[in-house]
Amino acid sequence: MSKINGIFSALNSQINTCAPEDTQYPRLLRLSLKKPPLLYYRGNIEIFNNNKNILAIIGCRSFSEKGQQLSYITGQKAAENNFIIVNGLATGCDCEALKGALNKGGKCAVILPCGLDQIVPKCNESIAKDVLENGGCLISEYPPGTKAARYQYVERDRLQSGISNGILVVETHETGGTMHTVNYAKKQHKRLACYYGEIIGFSSGNQALGQEKGITTLMTEKDLTDFFHQIKQEIPYKQLSIQDFL
Repeated sequence: MSKINGIFSALNSQINTCAPEDTQYPRLLRLSLKKPPLLYYRGNIEIFNNNKNILAIIGCRSFSEKGQQLSYITGQKAAENNFIIVNGLATGCDCEALKGALNKGGKCAVILPCGLDQIVPKCNESIAKDVLENGGCLISEYPPGTKAARYQYVERDRLQSGISNGILVVETHETGGTMHTVNYAKKQHKRLACYYGEIIGFSSGNQALGQEKGITTLMTEKDLTDFFHQIKQEIPYKQLSIQDFL
């Protein structure tokens, strides 16, 4: 009973809002052309401005055993390297990465495709609770009461990329939803990496990404460490609109 009450208390914390002109608005997201005019959040949104190292760790829902292991370990390693870990709380790679990061005391942020008065998928409420209790936050561009719709998952993916310095794909199918985040990352000029396809079982998405220029393929722990270092050295890219020239 106490565990249920604990989840209820954490997930019913106050919902706040911020706009791009507010100091607490995530600095990297402020540089994006398609930034939400209003963000809803629960928890500590200041983590985005108190730490310049933000990594989206993402992947498919139906992962392999190796994909599961790599997701968890990658979350741990990222937390040990002082990264904020971001994803959409999806069952599979996303959740395992969050669990790994939380295991090492890392700060995490979850971006939801619905109002923050609910958690999707509902089976991951306990992870969302742990994110909040460990000083992280939940974010959405949708007001309370908004139900998740298919197109909102795609829009959520642009925020996962926009709010992060880099994106790491653990495991994905070539036609999987993870590719939406990858495509946004390319448009937003974010640093991208994926695990070598053969490591995680010839995943079609990883194989395709590994053949693209500009995407780092990770085969060893040193590759992962080097990718972390590259992100830390990256200069934020600002997307320009016509208004910037007027």
